[in-house]
Amino acid sequence: MTAPDVAAPFVFEPAEGVLRRGTHYNIAHLLYQARDRLTPEQTGGPEAVDLDVVYLVACYHLARCQHLPEERKTWDYHTMVFLLGVVHALRPDAVPQPLRDAFAQDPPKVAPPYEIVHAVGIALLLASVPAEDQAGVTLATLLIMWARDEARGRESEPSVTFNLGTAMAALADFDGDDVPVGTRSAALHLMREALAMLPPGDPARQEMMTLLMRTQAKAPPAPVAEGTGAAEVAHYMRDGNTERLNTLVDRLRRAVDASETGEAERGHRRIELGQALRMRFEVEGELADLDGSITELTETLTGPLGDEERAAAFSFLGLAHLDRYVSSGDLADLEAATAAVRHPYPAHLAASRTHARRLTNLAAVLTARFDAYGDDAELDEAVDHLQYAVAATPPAQHDRPVMLIKLAVALRKRGVHTTRDADLDAAASLLRQVAGDPSDTGPNQQLARLELGHLLSTRGRSRRAVADLVEAVAQYRTTALAPTQDVRTRLHCAALWGLTCARLKDLDQARAAFGVALADLLPKLTGRALGRESQETRLREVASLANVAAAVELTAGRPREALIRLEQGRGVLLAQALRLRSRHDDLVAASPRLAERYEQVCADLVARQRSPEQRKASAAEFDQVVREIRALRGFGHFHRPPDWARLSEAAALGPVAVINVSPLRCDALLLHRRSGRGAVEVLPLPGVTADEIARRADAFQAAVTKLATPGTTGGERYVIDREVKRTLRWLGDEIVKPVLARLGLGSPVEPGALPPRLWWCPTGVLSLLPLHAALLEGEGRPGSVYAHDCVVSSYVPTLGSLLHARDTPAPDAGRTSLVAVAVDAGDGHSPLAALAQELSATEELTGHRTELRDTAATPEAVLAALRTHTHAHLACHGVRDPAAPSHSRLLLHGGHVTLRELAAERLRDAELAYLSACHSAAPGHELADEVISVASAFQLCGYRQVVGSLWTVDDTMGPLLAREVYRLLAAPDSPGAAHALHRAVGTLREHPHYREPLFWASVIHSGP
Repeated sequence: MTAPDVAAPFVFEPAEGVLRRGTHYNIAHLLYQARDRLTPEQTGGPEAVDLDVVYLVACYHLARCQHLPEERKTWDYHTMVFLLGVVHALRPDAVPQPLRDAFAQDPPKVAPPYEIVHAVGIALLLASVPAEDQAGVTLATLLIMWARDEARGRESEPSVTFNLGTAMAALADFDGDDVPVGTRSAALHLMREALAMLPPGDPARQEMMTLLMRTQAKAPPAPVAEGTGAAEVAHYMRDGNTERLNTLVDRLRRAVDASETGEAERGHRRIELGQALRMRFEVEGELADLDGSITELTETLTGPLGDEERAAAFSFLGLAHLDRYVSSGDLADLEAATAAVRHPYPAHLAASRTHARRLTNLAAVLTARFDAYGDDAELDEAVDHLQYAVAATPPAQHDRPVMLIKLAVALRKRGVHTTRDADLDAAASLLRQVAGDPSDTGPNQQLARLELGHLLSTRGRSRRAVADLVEAVAQYRTTALAPTQDVRTRLHCAALWGLTCARLKDLDQARAAFGVALADLLPKLTGRALGRESQETRLREVASLANVAAAVELTAGRPREALIRLEQGRGVLLAQALRLRSRHDDLVAASPRLAERYEQVCADLVARQRSPEQRKASAAEFDQVVREIRALRGFGHFHRPPDWARLSEAAALGPVAVINVSPLRCDALLLHRRSGRGAVEVLPLPGVTADEIARRADAFQAAVTKLATPGTTGGERYVIDREVKRTLRWLGDEIVKPVLARLGLGSPVEPGALPPRLWWCPTGVLSLLPLHAALLEGEGRPGSVYAHDCVVSSYVPTLGSLLHARDTPAPDAGRTSLVAVAVDAGDGHSPLAALAQELSATEELTGHRTELRDTAATPEAVLAALRTHTHAHLACHGVRDPAAPSHSRLLLHGGHVTLRELAAERLRDAELAYLSACHSAAPGHELADEVISVASAFQLCGYRQVVGSLWTVDDTMGPLLAREVYRLLAAPDSPGAAHALHRAVGTLREHPHYREPLFWASVIHSGP
């Protein structure tokens, strides 16, 4: 160490000697041998430090710094500084210039031994890898391994651990017999462990993840034994064959139920079953599968599980609750999902190969939370977790595409939220990577194209980039037309394909897209194998699809096709159910055997409390029977949706006004007879928008609710009444008056004359507003003219339902029978004080009569009575659930009758149901185009005609109106239920207490 400025070892040697591989190896090996004698703190004093080795190695790396290019000398420089720092602490005069002077002015801290050894190992590794020097890589690994053991619990532990993983991965690349088995797996484990130590946002994470991804690219996916649950899931995620899931679910259920299955094995199988049920729910939509998934996973977590399995069960449970949240919109489900995916687990699991999946599931919940709450930090966390998951997962692993898609979705959301173009472009790149070629039709490729189309459409609109929109169309079209079983994704793509083409003014392609969506895919989305609630859940995802499709047809000048699109996409469940209740005397004559099979399978499909498996079997049998019937001569159109020729028959007894409300345009489609043939006229409604109707419907509902609330002051009533009248006048000016004028029905009918009929078929939330009470002239004072003064209004959910009612023969007049139900069981509702008068009013109708009063009016008794009477009058409380209309119900003694219970009935001789119950005719805001209400449920179970109320009716008004209706129906020259209600309302309008539309406009007629 004398004369360091002229005789320091290596410093004055030529490059070829310094950079020789053998020299580097030998120097590093010297230091490895002296690793326990590098600093005074390590040895307990300066005397025990192997200063000669320290000095020699320091000079060697100083010499390397002199000969290496700038970009390759970083770790040699660190090594030199660390070691010369030790030399400076013990023999400052031995440090070569100019470092000696620099150290004198700013003395370096003596680095810990593990930092020195780590630096020596990294420098050797970086020199040995490109030279393919296995001995050098092996020694570098040993150096870093020792450093890592010494660095535990210290600040640099993550970086040293990661670098050890990098060294072991380099060693695994040699793939020789002398490389231990499992070296690469151990390397990846260390890299994951290191990343788990770093907090989100740490600047070192991104470079580490890049290196991890490169390492993973060389690693095969984790081996999965064929025939196992994991193997079946992997195959399904590649080919999308749902039969794999069905087979897997059956097999896992048998394993779980088998008595010979051990407790540990049963827990494992239940976790797999929960996962398989959730996946099947996502593709088929059966809510019973989702409930089963949550049950299996929740119950499994109460038993003995290993750390890895417990973490997996919580993670999968979080996904199941997330699916339930997406289906229900209930934030409690989102919070349950959050609690599950954030459930703590042992720290060592952060380094396991399954940690990436758990982080992916956590990120999915965080992304949903961002949508719900708008917390930027949660979205950033989701992106960070997904970037790690992608880096830590082998490229060939079956679920890596899912991670890429979720990362792309999170980046898109962040890019839109922050207007960060880099995020949008990165997301597009990831989705293209997964989407592959158009011929790739696996579920991941399909989903990637859906998301890519969504991103391109969003980016195209924000940047006004037509090329993006055109490419979005191509992605949507490819996915919609792919011959796969993922109907949900295909339908979404078909709808977006049509909507994007409409924006691009490509009407022909838009029409084709909506044809695929409504004629082909929508019936499959809501197949008969699904339970009613499951069908409704799926329909919520495609709300207003038919309205937009009809608007496109109208823009293209095709009003007949517009009506067909509305029939295809509105009242889907109603149409499906009515077909199961149709009479087919011609089939009985043609093939009694097929008619009997058809009747039986229809009864099976309508029946309540059937398991998903039973429904699937019945649905398959139904499809088979229908195919056989269609093979009969003259039955080719059996059970097909109505075409124009059939729909035109709806105007046989009077015009029908179909009011189409869509974001694109609003129109009245006027179906009437012209020269003895059906015709449809289009009446544009330029002053009407979907947003305006939604706003007015909300305001109107709030107003009539407030007016019917006890305690509302006179001043409040005056203000709210003016709001009601303004809405009725708006309806008159913008919709009803133009319709009546076009049909030649705009003048009030002369006293004593029979008013003409008009059927209204409103769409969307317009069905919550009383078109029959639209104010045509005046401000609502006496002498004002309402639509009621010009026409007898009836409402129909769809043209198909009107045709079905007309096709159903009315009971013989001499067989009229009435069940009158009167019960006040309204827990917390205002008392019904006029039940006795209501029952008395029903006595006006002649024929057999049965009363069910108070305690006799149980749900079971009422349903039984409906089956044996042609007419039904129900005076009771009704409960409406606007967000979940199928949960609406009639309150009876000891229970209630729900819409789903009514829908399970098949009444053959039902004629008129008079529902003297609040909101019985009001559909929900959700699924407004399914027109789900108590009144429609009565139509569904067989009643040709229904009288119901749109809002709360006055308790004392009910008997007056009912008595007049039944008196008119009992008359020898009875004009029928619609005219009877119309006249009764006219009489009611003359009553000093009920002349305001708040009272008389609430009650409507639906039927032929």
